[in-house]
Amino acid sequence: MRKILFALIAVAFSSSLCFAQEPSAAVDATKTVTGKIETIRRAMKSRPPKWEHAMVTVTADSGERTVVYAVKATLVTDVSGKDMSAGGRFGVFSLKNGQRVEVKYLPVKRDHNEAISIRCLD
Repeated sequence: MRKILFALIAVAFSSSLCFAQEPSAAVDATKTVTGKIETIRRAMKSRPPKWEHAMVTVTADSGERTVVYAVKATLVTDVSGKDMSAGGRFGVFSLKNGQRVEVKYLPVKRDHNEAISIRCLD
């Protein structure tokens, strides 16, 4: 009986080590780009569940172009810090081409960046 109990405790302990997770490095991977909006394009995910998103191309002050994908949950604020997506609106479409913005994004895959927040600077 003792041997079985000891074996069960050993298995439970070793399995808990297998499922231990390391802290996520996502916070450290967040990047920021400051520049002007080149284009804003409305898109729809092709496979279910379908949801609307926007592809925003930002040209940085250095000339580098960055494409980010923004969803309705992306925080979009104006110069004063007021949320532009109030009332259920898709705040990204309140922005205009040529507008200066600061975009915080998370690189998910190669050539796929997800916007966390977009802040207008002018």
